[in-house]
Amino acid sequence: MIPIAERWSVLSEREVVRSLQIRVCHFMSADLWAGAEVQLGTVASYLAARPDIDVTAVLLNEGRLASELRAMGIEVAVVDEQRYSSAAIVAFLVRFLRAHDIHILHTHRYKDTVLGTLAAKLAGVPRIVRTVHGLPEPLSGWERIRFRTYSAVEKVALRSFADRVIAVSEDLARTLEAQGHRRSAVVPIHNGVDVSKIRSTSDRWEVRRQLGIPAGAIVFGTLGRLSAVKDHRTLLRAAQRVIRRQPNARFLIVGDGPLRDDLFISASELGVSRACVFAGTRDDVYDVLGAMDVFVLSSLHEGIPMALLEAMALGKPVVATGVGGVPEIVTHRENGLLVRRHDDRALAEACLEIAGTPLLASRLGSAARETIAEHFSHAIGGNTLVDVYRSLSATDGRDTRVSGRDLSAPRLAWELTGGLIRVVGRRASRAFGNRRARQEMNQIRRSPSRLQRALESASSILVVCHGNIIRSAFAGELLKQHLAGTGVCIRSAGLAAVSGNPSHPIAVRIAGSRGIDLEHHAASPLDAESVAASDVVFVMDVSQLVAMRRRFPEARPKTFLLTCLAGDTPLEVPDPVDGDDPRFEACFDQISQAVRCIIAAMSAVPRVNERLD
Repeated sequence: MIPIAERWSVLSEREVVRSLQIRVCHFMSADLWAGAEVQLGTVASYLAARPDIDVTAVLLNEGRLASELRAMGIEVAVVDEQRYSSAAIVAFLVRFLRAHDIHILHTHRYKDTVLGTLAAKLAGVPRIVRTVHGLPEPLSGWERIRFRTYSAVEKVALRSFADRVIAVSEDLARTLEAQGHRRSAVVPIHNGVDVSKIRSTSDRWEVRRQLGIPAGAIVFGTLGRLSAVKDHRTLLRAAQRVIRRQPNARFLIVGDGPLRDDLFISASELGVSRACVFAGTRDDVYDVLGAMDVFVLSSLHEGIPMALLEAMALGKPVVATGVGGVPEIVTHRENGLLVRRHDDRALAEACLEIAGTPLLASRLGSAARETIAEHFSHAIGGNTLVDVYRSLSATDGRDTRVSGRDLSAPRLAWELTGGLIRVVGRRASRAFGNRRARQEMNQIRRSPSRLQRALESASSILVVCHGNIIRSAFAGELLKQHLAGTGVCIRSAGLAAVSGNPSHPIAVRIAGSRGIDLEHHAASPLDAESVAASDVVFVMDVSQLVAMRRRFPEARPKTFLLTCLAGDTPLEVPDPVDGDDPRFEACFDQISQAVRCIIAAMSAVPRVNERLD
């Protein structure tokens, strides 16, 4: 029996330890076992081992994440969103946060953030952190309405109350800033994996046998939710190309989702059903990854995909689309191969190159494993997250609750209403600014002398769009082609461009048919130096014009819409990024007409007009 004095000593030590800990509660829907859930489980395993962090979790669904967290010794409470109303969930969370004296509430999705913010403010939790794991998937019907409602309310909540918004990639951080989030609040922290736990425990040949894959097959595999953003249809078209040259190739598709039946049909229509294995959801993820020869990612957009990190940690050579945060992990021909999205031909060629070159496959696989171990371990990301927690706690002093406000429901409603009014006000102001800018550009159309004078003496022209992979890339190359030898410098850039991103494959193909080479184009982010060095700046639409004026007010007098001199075309050039060939054709037709009018205004090079006619 422990003497009373010793028991008091033990209790005192525990109280001291607890008083020094930062108490964090993660709040998440956890209705899936997908990238966000996997990442939370990974980072939680790091936090649970930290003596300075006390981590708990409230989940809206029982499932694998709850089991994984409990196995780590983390206290988990589940309040079933199917059984309880939003008001009941908020009430439960308020009680939990108060009972555990939480310092920081950390949310992960839209619903989590809306309900969590309400609960945190009512419970007096001082700090709120939100991780954005990726851009939203396309939705329709009621799901789209519900998502847009939560998204609108979340923006108010984040801008009014969130202390930090964590983006899982640099690319996503730039996107969030462009969407209006405070730059000081956005923190990029890459996803990570626990390399020591990523290993296959089953014989790869036995796994293949169980999946019905022949022993001598070359296995190209992918892992992820079967949804539109993963673009499995492009992978299936690439599979058709690969099988023509490698009849023994097999495509292992692991995961489930809303497009499962559609993908079965697509595989049948393409004649690749016998070569495709749809394995569904698997618990032995590392074993099925280990059974693959090449990991393939065909996504249209990604944050930092966990499946890619896991495959690379297992030493698999990878072929991936260079989208979102993927280029922050994969360096082309150093630790993997990057291709353009939507480009089944390039995807197939990259797969065939790795399959046909064992030395390349081995080199890329080894480099991939080293990349993950050195730069994407869960300890690196977890330590950075702890630094964020500490910085928030430090602003309140040792007692992190000093700055917390235990808000009454009416007061919270008042503050949220104020936030909503501010958001609506900003949107109204933006709409007014767009309208005014549109009127100014129409006035220049009616009286273009200022733009014509600027072009007559221009020695440097900058063309700008959003991502610098379609519109400004094509317009810039078109201007270069027809101003060759005149001494006029032509550059293009993007307001939200990711450096080095290739042009859209449809843009490459259609531009090529018009004699414009975008095959080797690499996107350039817009910077102050490029703007300052330009005599005339062209943008594609009114929102970009307003954004330019906001970011570079000194460039306002020299910034115009590309179509200002082309009175017979629509004023704005819409982005065809998610459209089909006819939309790209129409976009390039409009740009070509606008460029023709620009060249005509540059009287110092009249010979160029003959080429455009």
